[in-house]
Amino acid sequence: MKLENFNGLAAVISVRSSSSRLHNKCFRNLFKNISMLEIMIRRTKKIGCKVVVATSEHQNDDRIVKIAENENVGVFRGSLLNKINRWYRCFEEHKIDYAMLVDGDDPSFSFSLAKRALLQLKKTNSELIVGHNELMPGLITYGLSRSGINKLHTIVRNPQTNTDVIDTFVKQANLITTVIEPKIEEKLKPGIRLTVDYEEDVIFYKILFKEISYLSESTEQIKKVLSQKISDINWFRDSDFKTNQSNFNLQVHKANNRKKI
Repeated sequence: MKLENFNGLAAVISVRSSSSRLHNKCFRNLFKNISMLEIMIRRTKKIGCKVVVATSEHQNDDRIVKIAENENVGVFRGSLLNKINRWYRCFEEHKIDYAMLVDGDDPSFSFSLAKRALLQLKKTNSELIVGHNELMPGLITYGLSRSGINKLHTIVRNPQTNTDVIDTFVKQANLITTVIEPKIEEKLKPGIRLTVDYEEDVIFYKILFKEISYLSESTEQIKKVLSQKISDINWFRDSDFKTNQSNFNLQVHKANNRKKI
């Protein structure tokens, strides 16, 4: 089923150049002279719906806009820190009813899974779609309806609020949620880290994309390559990543408690 036939469906790539752990990572080449952002855009196009790159208004992200324009996809510029506010305004400007949110640092996300999830989100009239807990990390982020983003935005309206780790805000919004079930080949396999936050992740993907196409959809192919032990390159970084998320969520929790006093 071609999603172009459905108005109001989109995929929104969230990306900025000012990552704290790996600065300018979206511009890093993961295959020959092709940047991670170009790979993300080309993979996202395969979902089959409108694609919008949502970045910040900061001048450092001008280069992101140029890349998006060269790839012939939509662009939205908004808050640097509050990506929920950025999504909210993006939904409004681009007249989006349902969207898959694609993290700009997940260069092997599954576009076929994203397509299934987008259709399920619309069919079930849900506000949020998430991956099943048995799904391999890095294959999907979230999907939101217009109602969902509206509710989420009421939790954190201030454009200056840092929403880099959004799980805690999603929980507060209490959205009507549906879960996308994984196919067998999409199920979790321990020891796999499919995202880019550290230098080791860049090295990992350069090796991976020498073995399989950066436009490959086959998670079976990915698992086969990973069986060659290249996962050892970056898996140890997973604990650092989870610690960072926990610290961020703790800061949000403390801030919320101060507001109640």
